[in-house]
Amino acid sequence: MDTLIGERIYFKKLDPDGLSSSYVSWMKDTGVVRFLDNPTGDFNEVRLKEFVSKMNASGRDYLFGIFLNKDSRHIGNIKLGNVHSVHRFADLGIIIGAKDCWGRGYATEAVCLLTDYAFGPLRLRKVIAGMLAVNQASYKVFLKAGYREVGRYAKHRLVNGVFVDSIIVEKCADGAVPG
Repeated sequence: MDTLIGERIYFKKLDPDGLSSSYVSWMKDTGVVRFLDNPTGDFNEVRLKEFVSKMNASGRDYLFGIFLNKDSRHIGNIKLGNVHSVHRFADLGIIIGAKDCWGRGYATEAVCLLTDYAFGPLRLRKVIAGMLAVNQASYKVFLKAGYREVGRYAKHRLVNGVFVDSIIVEKCADGAVPG
């Protein structure tokens, strides 16, 4: 699948040779990347091209740009990664890089759209996601999308000199409540 269309957004597979300048600028913005594994914003176009190429070639990862239907503006990225074909699960990660799109429901729509794709055409049975406890916006997105918290790693990541919890959420295709 190269494109997936939702109500207000669509996904398109990213082309490493056609990355938007906005993508590169988000990844240099420490306000945008503060909750990623590399929160320093020391990304550059070469590193991002390598990352996109690696994801596209992996066979176990689906990386898409998130674009607005109304004007095709690239506002973020979403990834279904580490797809396990035998046990039929994967992990989901999302970043909305366009700050003017924060808090407008685009992330929730994107998580729902990709989760439906995972449970539909990919026939997965479970999708897992993780976020830092201090990233309450992300946590709320996943809860709105029907995910449930299934665990925490206490004081797991260092953020601004303080160790914070990591939260694990999941959603099952059959609607089973975890736990």
